[in-house]
Amino acid sequence: MVLSCHSVTGVSFFYQTGSIKSQIQTWNVSTGKAIKGGLGKTAGAVKALSVDSSGTTLWCGDDKGSIFSFIFNVTSGRVQRAKRYVVCPGQPITCISNRSWMTREARDPSLLVNARHDALMLFRICPDGTLEMKRHFPISHSRLNIRSAFCPLMSFREGACVVTGSEDMCVYFFDVARKTCVNKLQGHSAAVLCVCWNYDESLLASCDEEGTVIVWNREQ
Repeated sequence: MVLSCHSVTGVSFFYQTGSIKSQIQTWNVSTGKAIKGGLGKTAGAVKALSVDSSGTTLWCGDDKGSIFSFIFNVTSGRVQRAKRYVVCPGQPITCISNRSWMTREARDPSLLVNARHDALMLFRICPDGTLEMKRHFPISHSRLNIRSAFCPLMSFREGACVVTGSEDMCVYFFDVARKTCVNKLQGHSAAVLCVCWNYDESLLASCDEEGTVIVWNREQ
């Protein structure tokens, strides 16, 4: 059973899936066939996937609380496991997002991670590929698959922010530099499961456990 899926950045003919069998697999879009050498192993069921901007590093999170990095060959589709990080033992990783910011607040590539231990975590991706915890934001998250996203960068003055759903029926915006909640959206009547920006990042959509979707306008 497939639990997660992600297209490869900049490569239109590959996509990757994560399964309940503790595996990631690269597939050919044209043929629908699995790529030889495109299979990777994790410790638990793969619930979240993300690929860096170059398309060469795949990050995945499993239901055992571990994050894995894989080196991806954009030509052949083969994967090779690089590192494993135990973030929150026994607590599922429900979302992973990757972004390369070029700001004073976030000079290095970052990894945004949701896990079922009442927290949203932001990691710095070091030049050698290791992870370093940078921020830990408290949210209500203990039983559902909550997802988050990076916010569009408005200016150096306003800084870098992240947005996440929460089981307390709210959407939260956190400032990366100040480590504080800078905005809280209310309107859902059930746990907010996912948040997502549109293509030009002018609208934010949030959905909840009861199937309601709310579209929010971003203030200019």
